Amino acid sequence: MSTRSVGSRIRKSVPAAVAAVAVACTLAACSSDDDTKTNDDVQSSVGAIVTSVREQAEGAVSSVQSAASSAAEKAGEAIDQAKLSAFVGTFRTAYPDLAADRDDQSIEKIVTDTCPMIEDGAPQQDIDATVKELATNGSVEPTDDQTARIAQLVQVACP
Repeated sequence: MSTRSVGSRIRKSVPAAVAAVAVACTLAACSSDDDTKTNDDVQSSVGAIVTSVREQAEGAVSSVQSAASSAAEKAGEAIDQAKLSAFVGTFRTAYPDLAADRDDQSIEKIVTDTCPMIEDGAPQQDIDATVKELATNGSVEPTDDQTARIAQLVQVACP
């Protein structure tokens, strides 16, 4: 559900609920002691309406929070994909011999396979060994200096 449709639901349900409370309060004020309804009956009706209004408001807030959370998750995914795309572009430009005849997914694998190691605190020599292995293109291997620079690019691309 989009944030716009949630907002629309809130704008439609809150005024209706407020109007219901106003009608109930008006009825309570206009009733006299001679009416068949007792003061307790009116208070009970007003209480039920107030509870209904509260539940509608809580439901609307919950819908807004859910929509916002979903939007935040999608934004996080977009940022990760943007980082991967930037890594691939940089890798292709800086290391054309290592990127030759490779698809984007095989280059992204350098990031996706190495980031968990970085997050888990693996030793740098293990990270470099993995980067070197994944960056190798057939018989073309990155130098130790290239491997270190690629590992730095991977760290930037990690979430």
